[in-house]
This record gives sequence, structure tokens and C-alpha cells, in this order.
Amino acid sequence: MSSDGLTDFEIRQLGRLVDAKVAAVFRWGVIVDINLSRPGLIDALYVDDSDSYVVDDVVRVYLDSYDRQKDKIIARPPHQVPLLDRLREKGFDL
Repeated sequence: MSSDGLTDFEIRQLGRLVDAKVAAVFRWGVIVDINLSRPGLIDALYVDDSDSYVVDDVVRVYLDSYDRQKDKIIARPPHQVPLLDRLREKGFDL
């Protein structure tokens, strides 16, 4: 177990494209089952108006990072650019 609370296996999954099952849909994001010890979260920033998420649907997501505060693994759809990259494109030095 690492200091983040993720196993070494889970840490190695970060950055990978995986299948996830939609567990719940909220205005603030989508909770997905990614078959790890923590759920995945597709933040509302990664949800377009044209996206449709339905409980029990299977979706493909990249596992971006572990958010210790939320205790969730941040996931994003393959067609979405990571938030940090978006901000850098706008001139923010992060």
C-alpha cells in the first residue's frame, strides 16, 4: 500500500484506458466502477452537454489521477483533454 492509500497495482493503472460501469450520475459528475478499491469520478468538467451517461452503461475512460481529498480516482473520457493541459493552452503556468 502506498502513502496515497492505493496499491502498487492501482498506481500502475493510472494513465491507462479502461472499461468502467456507470454507477451513478449527478450534476457534479459521474461515478464509475473501475474494478479497483476506489470508485472513479468523471468530473462535470469532462462531461459535454451532448454526453449521455446511464447507470449500468459501460464507458471507456482514462484513469488520470487519485484525488485523496475526494477519495476517488479521477477519470476522463478519451475524447477529453486533461484539465491541466487545457489550462496550459490558455497560458497558465502550472
